[in-house]
Amino acid sequence: MPSVKEMREQGAGLANKITELAGKINEESRDFSAEEKENWEKLNKDYDDLKGRIGIAERADKIKVDQERTVGDPAVGRDLIPANPGAEDRADQPTDEDRALAIQAWCQIPTGEELNERQINACKKLEFNPNRRILRLALGTSDLLRNIQRKVRSSHAALDGLMDQIESRQYSPEMRALSAVTGTTGAFTIGPEFVNQLEVNMLAFGGMLQVAEIKRTSTGADLPWPTADDTTNTGEQIGESTAVSEAAPTFGQTIWKAYKFSSKMIKVPTELLEDSAFNLVSELGRMMGERLGRITNTRCTTGTGAATCKGLVTAATLGKTTASATAITPAEILALIHSVDPAYRISARFMFHDNVLLYLRQLVDSLGRPIWQASMEGGEPDRLYGYPYTVNQDMASSVASTYKTILFGQLNKYKIRQVRDMRVRRLDERYAEYDQVAFISYLRQDGNLLDAGTAPVKYMQQA
Repeated sequence: MPSVKEMREQGAGLANKITELAGKINEESRDFSAEEKENWEKLNKDYDDLKGRIGIAERADKIKVDQERTVGDPAVGRDLIPANPGAEDRADQPTDEDRALAIQAWCQIPTGEELNERQINACKKLEFNPNRRILRLALGTSDLLRNIQRKVRSSHAALDGLMDQIESRQYSPEMRALSAVTGTTGAFTIGPEFVNQLEVNMLAFGGMLQVAEIKRTSTGADLPWPTADDTTNTGEQIGESTAVSEAAPTFGQTIWKAYKFSSKMIKVPTELLEDSAFNLVSELGRMMGERLGRITNTRCTTGTGAATCKGLVTAATLGKTTASATAITPAEILALIHSVDPAYRISARFMFHDNVLLYLRQLVDSLGRPIWQASMEGGEPDRLYGYPYTVNQDMASSVASTYKTILFGQLNKYKIRQVRDMRVRRLDERYAEYDQVAFISYLRQDGNLLDAGTAPVKYMQQA
């Protein structure tokens, strides 16, 4: 297997070939030939795949180094040591294994098979009744979710690496306990397997969840978020003993609701429920996370705001209309950038569909320089005119008439409100004739752009 350095060198070569081919096509003012088009698409795919492999290899190397340091120096892993050393080994102290066994028991109950002794003991220790049909999960806090969000924002490779870190327990202590479920006499923490998969896969399949500010609340009551537009007011110079002028900002507020979303039913054959080799807990978390991530991304991208989220594309302001219905020029991208107030260009980024990214990679400026800049540095994203970008597959997938193809601005001005109380329901009888059990999860949330009238995010629209 090639080293990270070797893969970086290979990636730099691919990036050079991409920019050279783009420069040639633009210099000759023509379209790709069939052979060139095939080569262009292959080069881009190889580059993206290689970036993913580099991310995975880097994280594997980091985990290996962390483990070696922890073994060699006990002080290095001090923040991973429990406050009461040895408590996790006591018979009366629930462990991650107990929590996993309890959830496995809950999934397995509908099969009619007796629970094994380990599952029974785990449920007793946790004071958990596996016969209950509904679990109420308390998802991670807003601060904790931002921690994960920062780790996964750059690429899907980072997500793979994060799951590797989670599974090997090489992660910060605040990421351990992401959820709780109510037992008979209180709450106990679910092992990280289910909820970590849910959280990470929601982010993986939702570009909006990667860039938006996510606020998690304990209830579903309306959440007002105040706004203030003070852009037209300035200070003043005054003389001695002169009264100051009054200049009040324009105050307003945006209300976030709590619309109900579901993962739809996930039907599982009894044979899989009984198969101890099948990690149902992890698989359910992964599938529910993917499904909820996809619907959240769709609504938070293009939702109308009528009894649902107001999507970012819907809420954004027109920044630039292209001259052509089927083309974008570098000058028009610069015009879009400068249509956004300079204050909002700090920490700004682009957002577009992967097909639009493929189109943008072939553009060069007036000096023949590609506007897309590859980065083979660890943790550093590729950029467009110096700004990072996020791929969102719910945006327009082609450059065509009237399509809103590119977003630019402070994307974290888009706020997603989620209710921490998430329900997972088990349907025992509905598909009994098929010898299947169904599981379904519910999440309440809303999304909107926080805009006091100063347009922090703008879009490019094709003519």
